[in-house]
Amino acid sequence: MRPTRSCRPMNSTPVALRGATLKNMDVMALSKSWAENSALTPSTTAALMRIGVIRSWQTGQAVVSRGQSISFALLVVKGRMRVSVTTIDGEEQLLRWMLPGEISGLSSVFAGTTYPADLVAALPSQVLQVDRAKLLELISQDASVAVDLLRILGFRINQLFDTLADQVMPTLEKRVWATLERIARYNSVQVPEGVQLRVSQADLAQAAMASRQRVNQQLRRFQEKGLIRLGYRNIVLLRN
Repeated sequence: MRPTRSCRPMNSTPVALRGATLKNMDVMALSKSWAENSALTPSTTAALMRIGVIRSWQTGQAVVSRGQSISFALLVVKGRMRVSVTTIDGEEQLLRWMLPGEISGLSSVFAGTTYPADLVAALPSQVLQVDRAKLLELISQDASVAVDLLRILGFRINQLFDTLADQVMPTLEKRVWATLERIARYNSVQVPEGVQLRVSQADLAQAAMASRQRVNQQLRRFQEKGLIRLGYRNIVLLRN
């Protein structure tokens, strides 16, 4: 079971935070839980595939831009999508990645609002576009699809609050560690030593809203304490 943020005392160190997340949690569950929970059920995915249109995107191509009006939902079929926003200072902040089976654009479809972030292909990808009218018709006919989409919206709201909570951590040390934990929940794989986060230090710095140099220094400290192992475009959270 995923620990709640309230379990973290504000004066705890990363070592204590690590004990709360890895020592008492199944490592395999940590690497699978978010990806499994944030993906649609096979039956919903099949229903959407019948009414949507697949489009292909190359690495670096913008699928949707923040503020863009859209009339469709987006289901990742293959590859990976980068979700980010740009701050008023012109700095990009990485929010998350979308993996196969995940859907986006639901708030825009249901509320008629613009898309809230920049969605860019991080790898060669295929995305299913589902027109708003067809999606609403499907929901009216199949309550199980509607419930599944509501579940996804609930997870996205929780993740938004997690991101906001990470940003107000009182020190860089705690903010970087909280960001590592957050990424571990939705973009990681199990390895013998613990959990491997598929993230570069540049992406981590954007997610933690700090300079790459300062984040690198903090990661080196974590590594010296035996909390993590740094690799090429990946970071391993080590088990006890």
